[in-house]
Amino acid sequence: MQFIRSTILFFTILLPGKAEPLDFGRDVRPILSDRCFACHGQDSNKREGELRLDQRDAALKGGDSGPAIVPGDPDTSEIIKRILSDDRTELMPPPKAKKPLTEEQKEILIRWVKEGAIYKNHWSFEPIKNDTQPQFATKNWPRTPVDRFVLSQLEAKKIQPAPEADRAAFLRRVTLDLTGLPPTPEETQAFLADSSADAHTKVVDRLLKSNDYAERMTAVWLDNARYADSNGYQFDNRRTMWPWRDWVIEAFRRNMPYDRFVTEQLAGDLLENPTQLQLIATGFHRNHGYSIEGGINDEEYRVMYANDKTATAGTLFLGLTMDCCRCHDHKYDPISIQEYYSFYAFFNTSAEVGAPGEKGRKEMASAPFVKVGDDPATATRAMIMAEKPRETFVLQKGLFDQPGEKVEPCTPRMLPAFEGYPQNRLGLAKWLTAPENPLFARVTVNRIWQQFFGMGLVKTADNFGLQGEMPSHPELLDWLAEDFRTSGWDMHHLIRNIVLSATYRQDSRFRRELDDAENRLLARGPSFRLPAETIRDQALAASGLLTRKVGGPSVMPYQPLGVWEDLSAPPSHAETYQASTGADLYRKSLYTYWRRAAIPPAMAVFDAPNREICSVERSHTNTPLQALVTLNDPTFIEAARNIASRVMKQESVDPENQTALAVRLVLVRSAEVKELDLLKEVFQERLAHYQGDPSAAEKLLVIGHSAVDASLDRIRLAAMTDVCHVILNLSETVTRK
Repeated sequence: MQFIRSTILFFTILLPGKAEPLDFGRDVRPILSDRCFACHGQDSNKREGELRLDQRDAALKGGDSGPAIVPGDPDTSEIIKRILSDDRTELMPPPKAKKPLTEEQKEILIRWVKEGAIYKNHWSFEPIKNDTQPQFATKNWPRTPVDRFVLSQLEAKKIQPAPEADRAAFLRRVTLDLTGLPPTPEETQAFLADSSADAHTKVVDRLLKSNDYAERMTAVWLDNARYADSNGYQFDNRRTMWPWRDWVIEAFRRNMPYDRFVTEQLAGDLLENPTQLQLIATGFHRNHGYSIEGGINDEEYRVMYANDKTATAGTLFLGLTMDCCRCHDHKYDPISIQEYYSFYAFFNTSAEVGAPGEKGRKEMASAPFVKVGDDPATATRAMIMAEKPRETFVLQKGLFDQPGEKVEPCTPRMLPAFEGYPQNRLGLAKWLTAPENPLFARVTVNRIWQQFFGMGLVKTADNFGLQGEMPSHPELLDWLAEDFRTSGWDMHHLIRNIVLSATYRQDSRFRRELDDAENRLLARGPSFRLPAETIRDQALAASGLLTRKVGGPSVMPYQPLGVWEDLSAPPSHAETYQASTGADLYRKSLYTYWRRAAIPPAMAVFDAPNREICSVERSHTNTPLQALVTLNDPTFIEAARNIASRVMKQESVDPENQTALAVRLVLVRSAEVKELDLLKEVFQERLAHYQGDPSAAEKLLVIGHSAVDASLDRIRLAAMTDVCHVILNLSETVTRK
């Protein structure tokens, strides 16, 4: 061990290094944050040996064992002695932590001390920089400013971008991304025939003006805002929140400036003479769960709801994990428990109560609320925000009944000062959207980038703090953030810059010669699993079943029996799933009733969150259960049958031509020869099966509620249904390439 320690010091100290100087934020802080800050960081209650390593002055001063760092002298720095020690009682990190440093990490820390142990502020807390002029040689590749930053990094690594995707692939990609639906055959034909220089721009502009775009953006925001149609907790009874969802749809349809979009949701009730719609917008805060269980403590649950609002705002608007500060100083980020409760104070003045007091099975709208609609038969109550003055105290250990020192509404000190703003939610909204705030714009454009590339420029979309990842393209992130702000927070402008870029238009095929499985270099087009809503909606769209009604109460499409009944609510509060009928069965998944304790199973299998908390990214898993959904869910069987009916009525009796049309309807491309051969075999096998057992065909044709065209040969329709069902189960139907 002594030999190894001496060798490391020899090669990192005695021999002159040729590598460029270390960058603290990129190279050193991630090591200290992951291995050291839990015991030697912000949290004074958990700090060991009176030593802080998250601040340079404190590290130079040291703790019980003296100075931890002697700049320029690793050999006498206590931190270096400890990480190289062969004494388990002195070794750092301690063996019991089970987070040993790698040899490479040890070398980095030694080099860092040798170079002077320079500290820098965390990149995300620094002002946005927009003065970088990226250098690149291939002048004819960039299409939007986005490409300059991507190309500069690729050329620095001597990597060529991927070729441009073919036009049909681009159209499917951008249409799915912007609307959650595939393009129609007519839209595809029109785009392929348009040879004008602005053909791609015209497509994007058309999509951005559609209701489908507004609904697609809303679907993402529902995850962010933890929207549900039920209250959660033990009884999980229904409530009415859809008027707020409709407000969001309309805001995206109008391309409401994003700063206004956020302000009205954060503080619409505090605007001068707020309209009813601005009051409904504040339902954003009321999306969290509510308990109506008997015997609960009103203050305890009121505090829980305020904590939820605080954590949601911290994650969604600042990209910070603030919830752990309810009980102690943040272990990694420079946020103290006092600062947490100062931020919490903005949301601690809600007029709502913790225990609403309604124990019946009827819909609950806990006050404050507004009445929506004039017709007594359809009018409902939408929960909103209203202010109720209330003092805020630091809650010791996060306990509602242990108040400590009094605090005033304020924002974390490591961010721009909260001076000159009203000490309420409207002041918070103004502070968030001010030019000086570096996080709000960065966090927002990163989530939008994630929507189109499957991963943000900052991979950890929910964490821009010290435990989060560095941005893959920091200059691009800052350029997008500043451009978004100076455009007047124009979401359409931001999206055009992304989806019209050469970066986005690249072919998405995996490049085996690059060691970049996650495509962090952006050397190819984005490819990832489609969200749950799109997988279902594209099947309905291709089949012609999709109902295009916008807004209104949530609906209940097909769902396996017994899912709701398995919940633990007592009989007095139990609810039964009553499937919708008619056109409501085929509405977009955006409008599916969302019950927190039992979210739609077909959605859950494809990684939709339960929305009990704010969620800014979804998992992308692949499991056998997903195939079972698309093979057995009545929605997909009906969709396959209706696609079969469409192609049989549009094409000749030749099943190969019908199959080719079905592939175009679903996949928005021509079928390959090998695919047609396989599907032809499926058709012949199923045709023979149904000819031998006509009752099996009848069983297939009666699944669901959509009518079957009586003029079609039922045996051939059943066989073609199975062919179309196979097409709906091809891997490409759940992948956005």
